Amino acid sequence: MTTAASAQPITAAAFLFSGSGSIGPIDVVSSDQASIRAMADALQQQGALRSISAAVKTLSRAGLGAVSNQIATAAHDLLKLNLDLGGPLVRGWCQFAALTAAAKRTAAVPGSVEVVDLATHSITWTHNPQVDVLVNDARVATVHFELSIRFKVKGLAATVRNGRIVGASSGGCEITGTLAAEGQLLAQREAQFQLPLLVRFGDGIPLLPSDRDLPVPSDRELPGGHDDPPHVAPIRHAS
Repeated sequence: MTTAASAQPITAAAFLFSGSGSIGPIDVVSSDQASIRAMADALQQQGALRSISAAVKTLSRAGLGAVSNQIATAAHDLLKLNLDLGGPLVRGWCQFAALTAAAKRTAAVPGSVEVVDLATHSITWTHNPQVDVLVNDARVATVHFELSIRFKVKGLAATVRNGRIVGASSGGCEITGTLAAEGQLLAQREAQFQLPLLVRFGDGIPLLPSDRDLPVPSDRELPGGHDDPPHVAPIRHAS
């Protein structure tokens, strides 16, 4: 497992597709084009599209490459690959009773500060979008994706002030990420981060629903959009 460091937000795309191997150093400046190309290559190499439709199965190598690129382009945004990985981690913390109780107390007494200790814990964020494939304007297949990001935080001492978490220290955060299409693994990576590199606290991150836009998740398995409507990847293929 590698230890990663960066001064920039770490996105799911950079985490999964940077470097040459499935496990390796994190290059957080990876472009959208690079991650789309890597996903398209993985779709072909892992044979994720061959089994979804007879129409896709009969495509030439060049045609399959075009389909893979279109699907990867459509899936990139649906998969929230530009998501800052610190976001799901903080949303997971928002469901810990000790943190929310400290947030309520410090919000009620402006200027007050509490330090909350949490044991080693895991938070998982999953997302399951799908992309419809059109060949000559006819839907021939639907590609199902699954993105899973698991955080394991080795102990946490969180500083809460005015209802917000303003800083935290821990023994490190292990992240395991996987991306699959039609049950075929496209990418996976493991790395360890220090929390100040993963989460940017700024003036503080709201812990209470009344102070933020996102609802508190109902459990530690954080759904990331299972109900998203399918996106369409139109492909022109001469008969």
